[in-house]
Amino acid sequence: MKKSEVFKEIAGAMKAVGFRRRASNYEYVLDLGPGLEGWCSFADHAKRGSSNLLVATFAGVRCSAVEERIARWCGDVVPGWDGRSYVATVSANVGYLRPEAQWLEHPVDLTGDAPAESAQRNMQDVTGIALEFLRRTASYQGVTQALITVKGQMPDRQIERLPLTYALQGEYEKAHHHLSYIRKLVDDESYLAPRYLRYLAGFEEEFLSI
Repeated sequence: MKKSEVFKEIAGAMKAVGFRRRASNYEYVLDLGPGLEGWCSFADHAKRGSSNLLVATFAGVRCSAVEERIARWCGDVVPGWDGRSYVATVSANVGYLRPEAQWLEHPVDLTGDAPAESAQRNMQDVTGIALEFLRRTASYQGVTQALITVKGQMPDRQIERLPLTYALQGEYEKAHHHLSYIRKLVDDESYLAPRYLRYLAGFEEEFLSI
């Protein structure tokens, strides 16, 4: 069995549950309502010379009101972003969305497993874990809660996005509180200080002058 056969099975199964392929058989999106989009992707790795593949499922929600502001203020949505990669506002390996909050991936034996059987394991991650998370998170309040509680996220994403999700809900005091860490990084002359200065200028012009 080839790796491509596993991901071809996943592609068909993702379409069947309502996702559309974004760029490849590794990445899919789902409409969650105005300005909100669900996202799932699959990553694989194997040791050199091994016939065993490990496939992990990731899930997230993109809030366009957040991502468009960050891109406008900072020039990119994450440092070094090349404009091609999809950036979800909140995202994690699906294992961190379970009570155990641990990394989750599934082994695929390319010499023995059937493609449909192998794809089913990751599709259970989607239908049993990811879809419920996407629906629960599909609001400013839901994204805010996920940014605070979901483990396994990239910390730099949280730093810029949490003040924005609070501000979009009109909770300016909480937004101001979470901006304090960005201001500290600027004061400490972090290597990202120029980016954060642009972010703060945009944020303050739009929200803190209210």
